[in-house]
Formats: sequence, C-alpha cells, structure tokens
Amino acid sequence: MTVAVTVDYLQRSLALAESALDDAIQASPGLEPRLNSRRATLEKAARELGEGNMVGPRFHIANAALHLVSEFYARADAVRARTLLELALRLYESSNRDGRFDQSIESCRSYLTQLPPAPAPPQPLMQVPQQAQAPAQAPPPVQAAGPAPVHTPAAAPIQPEPQPQLQPQPQLQPQPEPQPQPQLQPQPVVQAPPPPATPQPLDDTPTAGDAEREPVDVPQSWEQLLASWKEGERGKTTAQELIDGVAAHIADLLTRHAPASAELLWPLIEADLNALAADLVDVRVPSEDTKALHDRAKDARRMSVRETITYAKYGKIASAEALRMHWLTCALWNHAVERDWHSNTYQTVADILGYLQVVQIMHRYKSDERELLLAVTEASALIALGGLQDTELNRVRHVYTWLRHSIGIRLLVGGPDPTDPENSTFDPRIQDPNFSNRHLHPEHWATRLLNWWIDEEEHWNSVAFTLLILSGWKADQLERMLDALYQTTPSEPGGGRGPRDARGFWREKAMGMLAAIRSVRVARNPWEPGATEASSSLSMRDQDESVQVPNRLLQGIAAELAPRSHGTMVQGALFAGRPVPTFLALDNFGPVGVLKIDEAAKVQREKENFDRFGEVLRPVYRASKCVVGTTGITNSSNGRRYQGILTSYVFRDRDEPKTLRGWLRRADTDALRPVIKELFLDALGPWLSDARRTIGDLRGEYAALRPASFERTSYAPGKNAESELAHFGQPEVAKVFGAALTPDDRHLDAVLARCGGLRESILSTEFDYASATNPLWLVAHIAEIRKPDEEAAPLIDWLLYDRQYGLTTTSYLTCVSHGDLHGENVLASGPDGRRPELYVIDFETTHQGHMCKDFARLESALWSRTFPWEPEQLLQLRSWFVDALAGEAMWEAEIPEDTDPDVRRVLTCVTELRGILRGCEQRNWPFGDLEYQWALLASLLPFARYRDHDSPSNRHLPFLLAADIANAIVTRAAGQK
Repeated sequence: MTVAVTVDYLQRSLALAESALDDAIQASPGLEPRLNSRRATLEKAARELGEGNMVGPRFHIANAALHLVSEFYARADAVRARTLLELALRLYESSNRDGRFDQSIESCRSYLTQLPPAPAPPQPLMQVPQQAQAPAQAPPPVQAAGPAPVHTPAAAPIQPEPQPQLQPQPQLQPQPEPQPQPQLQPQPVVQAPPPPATPQPLDDTPTAGDAEREPVDVPQSWEQLLASWKEGERGKTTAQELIDGVAAHIADLLTRHAPASAELLWPLIEADLNALAADLVDVRVPSEDTKALHDRAKDARRMSVRETITYAKYGKIASAEALRMHWLTCALWNHAVERDWHSNTYQTVADILGYLQVVQIMHRYKSDERELLLAVTEASALIALGGLQDTELNRVRHVYTWLRHSIGIRLLVGGPDPTDPENSTFDPRIQDPNFSNRHLHPEHWATRLLNWWIDEEEHWNSVAFTLLILSGWKADQLERMLDALYQTTPSEPGGGRGPRDARGFWREKAMGMLAAIRSVRVARNPWEPGATEASSSLSMRDQDESVQVPNRLLQGIAAELAPRSHGTMVQGALFAGRPVPTFLALDNFGPVGVLKIDEAAKVQREKENFDRFGEVLRPVYRASKCVVGTTGITNSSNGRRYQGILTSYVFRDRDEPKTLRGWLRRADTDALRPVIKELFLDALGPWLSDARRTIGDLRGEYAALRPASFERTSYAPGKNAESELAHFGQPEVAKVFGAALTPDDRHLDAVLARCGGLRESILSTEFDYASATNPLWLVAHIAEIRKPDEEAAPLIDWLLYDRQYGLTTTSYLTCVSHGDLHGENVLASGPDGRRPELYVIDFETTHQGHMCKDFARLESALWSRTFPWEPEQLLQLRSWFVDALAGEAMWEAEIPEDTDPDVRRVLTCVTELRGILRGCEQRNWPFGDLEYQWALLASLLPFARYRDHDSPSNRHLPFLLAADIANAIVTRAAGQK
C-alpha cells in the first residue's frame, strides 16, 4: 500500500535530501561538479512545490536521493544511504500507478539488499494506535530555490504523516513475493548521540540531537508563538532592551557596509522596530536560559521563512509589515543568544538579510520606488558579502539565493540598459527559453544577464562598474560574489557559455577596472555625498535636485577616459556650484581637459555637436578632441543613465585654468573689453560670421517663450514655457521669494503682497514695482498657456501677430549658437591675468539659432552670477539697466563715473557685448531693441530659479529685471495697438 504524501511531507523530504547533498559536498569537495546537477534538480522541486505542484517534486526528490546514494553514501555512510533509499522508495511508490517508476523502485531495493543490516532499534519506528505517543518533531521545511529557502534539516529519517484511515505499516512496504526479504523488515530509528554538554549555536545543519530536543507541539502560527513567549515569569531583561540592542546592531551593520543605502532604509527600519516594541510588550524574556532563546530563534526563523516563501510567490500573507517584524524578531532572539554564544553572530546577520529580502520583494515591481529598491538590493549584497564569511555563508546557504536574487534585480533595474521595475518580468533578456510567457526564476537573472552581455562590448565597462559597486570595490568580495553567482549554475539557461568562462571573463573586466581606478586620485569633489557617507558611498543619486557622484564612481569614470601614461587627478573646485558634475583633469605635467558626468542622452548630444559645430572653431579656442566613455551609471533616484565625457584642451604646464567668471572678478577693468571682444569675434567668430536670415516664430528659440505645442527641439528636448513656469512653483523657489511665483496676476502688486522675501528686497522698497507687469503673466500669454481676457487680448495679439514686430512671423538672423554661454562655460587660462587664453567648453545645447541668444545668455549671467551683490550695488545695477533698456540707449549707454568698481566690471562687459551684437546687424535689417528685449526676458527668467547663486538678492535681481523688460514690452504694445 502506498504512503500518503502531503505538502509538509514533501517539504521535509526536500530538506533531508538537500542536507545530504551539502554534507556530501563538504565531506568530498571533489564531487561538487557532479553533485551540483543534483542541486539543480532539488531547486526545481522546490520551485514546483512552491507553485502548488504535488507530482513533479516527488520524482525530482527521489531521483536526487537515489543518485546521492549511488555517487557517495553507498560507500561512505550505510545508515544515511538507507535513509535516503527508503525516502526515494516511498516517493516512487506514491506515484507509480502506471508503472513508470518500476525500474527506479527496483534500483532502490537492489541497493538496500547490498547495505549492511541496520543497528538494533531502541524503539519501533511506527507506533500502534493504542500507544498514543506523539510523533517526533519533523525537521523544518527547506526550499532550495526561491526568495527565501529555510534551514537545512537534520540527517534523520522522515516520519510519514499520520493517516487515521491507514493501518500501521512497516517503514517499507514490499511488493507481494513468496518469501519476505529480511532486509525489508521495519527499520529502527537511528539512535542519535547524546546532546553535547555545551549547547551549540543555531545552525542550518543541526544534529539529530537537535530534533530530539525540539518540543513536541511546535506552534503553527505567529500568534501561537507570541502566546507561548508570554508564558512564564518575567525575567530581568525586557523585550525593549533586546530591541534596542538589535537596533544598534542593524545600524552598525548598515553604516559599515552600506551607508548610502542606510539613509533610505533606516526610516522604515526604525518604524518597524517601534511597531515591534508594541507587539512584544508582554513577552517574557528568558535571559538566563540561552537554550530557550535559541529555541525561540529557531521557531521564529522557521515560520518567517515559510511565510516569506508564500509571500514571494503568491503574496498570500496577512501583511508585509507583519512579516518584516517577524524577521526582526528572529534577529532579536539570535542577537540575545550572542551574549553566551559569540559564534552565533552570523545568524543575526542572516535574519537581517531576511528582513531586507522582504523589503526587496515588496518593491521589486514598483517603478516609483526604484531608489528604495536599488538601495535594498545594494545593501543586501554588501552585507551578505561583507558581513558573512564563506564558512558562515555555507551554514546559511539560503542567503546565497537571496544574494543572487538581489544582484539579478540590481543588474536588470540598475545596470546597463536598465528596465523599469514594473516591466522587469517582461524583459526579453530574462525570459525562459523553454517556456513561452514565462520568465526565469529571479535567482538566475544575474547569470543570464551577465552571459548575455559578454557579446555586447559597449556594456562591458558598465557591467564591471556595477559588479564593483555590489562588491564594495573590494577584490576579495568580488571573487566571493562571482563564486556565489556561478557555483550553482552549471548550465545557465540561455547563457551560451560555461560558468567558468563567464566567471573568468567578468572577473578580468572588473579587476582590470579596479586596478585602473587605483591610479585616479580625487582632489576635490563638490558632488560627493556628506562626510558620513564619503568613505563607502557607492551609488549615484539625486539630492535637492542636484546629482551626487561618490568618489568611487568618479574614479571609475575617470579611469576609462583619462590618459594612460601617467597618474590622473580630478578636482571640481573650479566648477563648484554647477548642477552638472564637472572636473578639471590633470596629469603629472598639468591640466589635460575637462571631465563632465551627465545624462547619457545629453553626453551623446554634446559629442555630436562637438563633431558638427565645435570643430568649426579655431583649435586654439576649443578642445582638440571629445571622447565619450562607455561606462554607464544608473541614477538610483530616477533610473536615468549617466556617462562621462572628456574634452581635451591644449593646456600648457604653466596654465592655471579658471572660469571667465572667476577671471573677471579679479581682472583690471581696462582688460575686460579686449577679452569680451576676443571671445565673440575671435573665439566664436567662425560661428557668428556664418549668419543667415530666416523668417519664423521667434518663440521657438527660447524655452521660456516656447508653446507646449511647438515642435520638439533637438538641443533642448522637452523644455518649453510650461516646464519653465512649473519651476517657479517649486518649494525651493517659494523659500527664496517668500511664496511660489505664479502667472496668475498681471501686475506685481499682488505678487509682492504674497512674497515677503521679494517685497523686502532693496529693489522693491526703493523702486515702484507694484504696477509693473508680472513677467510670468506675460510669458504664459505669449506661449498661449493662458487665454487673455478682453482687456489684454488686443495687446497680446499685437505682440504675436503684428506684421513688423509680431513674434510669430519675425525675420531674424541665425548663426551657430552655443546655447548655454555663461561665465562657467568659458575657461580663462594662462599666467597673464590681463589677457588670458580662452577655451569654450560644453557643447551640449549648441545649434543653429537666434544670433542674440548667446549675447543675452551671457549678459543675464553677468547680472546674476558674477558677484554677491550688496544693496547699494543692486540699486546702481537696476538704475543703469532701466536707462539702457530701449532705443539707442540699449546699444550706447554710458557708465557713470561714480559707479562701484564691481558694478563697473559688469557694466563694461555688458556694454561691450551689446556693441558687438549691434555690429553684427545687416544694413537693411538692423537689430531692433524689441528683438533683444525678448531675448533678455527669456534669458533672465531661468536665472531667478537657479540654485547656484551667491545670495537671495542674486535671484531677486533677474526676476525684477525681467519685470522691467515685461513692463517696457507691454507699454510699447499698448501704445501701438
């Protein structure tokens, strides 16, 4: 009669088989290559069992058990061999209705006849019903594959599930034969050795004695566990004290191994610890009984693993929040055990990794939680590799599965060519080649992707970079990570290469990059995260709308692009404050170029623009070459891919590169005009000289004026008046101005009433801005975001459609425009402070555009970014600006003799560049003041929202100057309509 097989029976069978496999490999490492195929069989059984399949796991487990006997235990351990053969025989017989397993059953019996007799039993294996003795507690279930495998069980025989309807049977039920075989009589239980005098730490490979010591009635739910822990006398230690201890342990573990992830994960961990304190408030702590704490840890771990498997596969659990606290409870009891059993520390680490695994499962398909998902995968890998030794990992082997799972998600969502988490299971790279519409188990994603990328050279550096991030930039941890990925995947589905070849390939690439990184030094990195994270922060992310690039990432990008012959140093002091990380690269002989890290699409545009437009400039004023790196980094905050680009300049060893802004702050006033003239007529002369007249909609030339429906521009994709106005509603702008700036009000009186910061500006108190036109109101109507009311409609129509002055049908000059010409995008180098060498950098937005654009952009930067203005200086600037806003005064305004020296520097530059622009006009089509007013309005407004200013006054100034222009434009239109 066949033995009834339940889910729990199969789980225990799986646990016994895997325990035997681990012990065989540990006793005979040379068998590992052959036995790994048995592990793959058991992993398949675990997956099918988790999916509710009760048929496939039977013969998978039986096959593995039979092969383990034939390959190892038949010669090494007769008792263990008998246990495995009896297990295989039961499972084969339970599914042999059609006789398909007759040959396998015969093999099991044949092996049994060849084994020596079993030792005399101390008690019968099966009890008759009248004896009413509770069965020995079964070993905990194990799942070898999937999100959360469980402990490996003791090497003890598995008891069949009690079946009331069945009569007591011997352990093996033979087929009917004339004479029963002696060796097929009921077998005894293997006598366990006596428990050791000193308790051992909780382990994934407990002895048979561990099973005997377990209580008969193991709780089957977390509520039962809690109830059992609340029994007994109150001890000296409270649950809150244990929670405080494990909290400190988690904080230390994250700080040491994954500080960048800690910042994102700690709020969730802290909230869960607080909730845990409420759940455990009445729990008794047997602080003097280490064995009792040890049993609590085992029971909690067993139940947490079972719940995690269910949650990962089906989401069938009361709540993920409860499951997270269950894992924290496991860590709490294991951490308490460490007081007496110091070697138990690794079990606490394993429980913390179980907690992180639940967080990862929660967010693995949530694109809006990408940053947290990447943080937890990074933390899981770093803690597993840095917090556990190889011997400890082997004792909690399910952590290997968690590690592979985390690395797979990190490579898919945060590696080269990343995918959105919500679409990850549909990515063609991880689809199972043997089944349509089914993806590989996440444990295999990492090796599948790594094998896939071997044939894609453009991704090699990016993959190596990601592997170094996940291994903490440490060679030993890289080796262990690659071992963990490839030791259990002898034939990775769809890989096309053996594991040894793939492992060696990526080891070579990553170690080569690590060696190159060591030759790069960082002098100053203004985009490095805070000092507490600087030593080991690993990921690129956004903070306060500014990109953060840790030194390790910077070194990796520089290592690929920097010259190979000498050591390289990068320093960003020259460009501090820029939103885009930009660095001066130097070797032993001085500066060699400018390194920039930006979004991959922008970097590619800059390279294309350099090749198309940059090389038109004379070599002395631009880079000799522009090289884009292949190393890609994913910004964990938004999923965007970043790359490095190095523009190489012919610097001399005595050059001290600085920005044009830095130079003119210290230059003699009489040296300014020649330098501005050289910049436009010599450095940018080839662009300006290629002028051509066109007729078009001038609004399309400037993002602040561009309607949302306007055709998409290649040099500023996605930017228009709508996106510009949205920036002024941000909290950061409201903080500087006193309230968010909106286009709702036509005049500034209502704006000043709301915006206390702007109202208290010296410009607002000394000049009457109440009746001035709100520049945002004008922009919203010009870009057709707002429909004008009856009073304003004629005015807006004239500005848009007048035959001579209307924006929509303007005849204007175009030339090659830099697109972002400000004081930081021109370098002024050389020992001669009076006449520096000029170098134009950053061609990302270069295009054929309005001739006024570069002039207006540089003028706006001179007003806003040159000096931190004092109140008296602001008054002088505004007075001059208004007087030089219209008519011929715009081109020929004088500078008063009593002007402040710093103000004079700026006005000198402004008057010179305006004069040069006026000289570019054509005889029959001169520049009108209205054309330049529009260019200035559109250029000044963005500076009011930029963060990289010296003081709030430097942001109030461009907004109020834009209001002066808007008022002048509206006044002119009112007189013409």
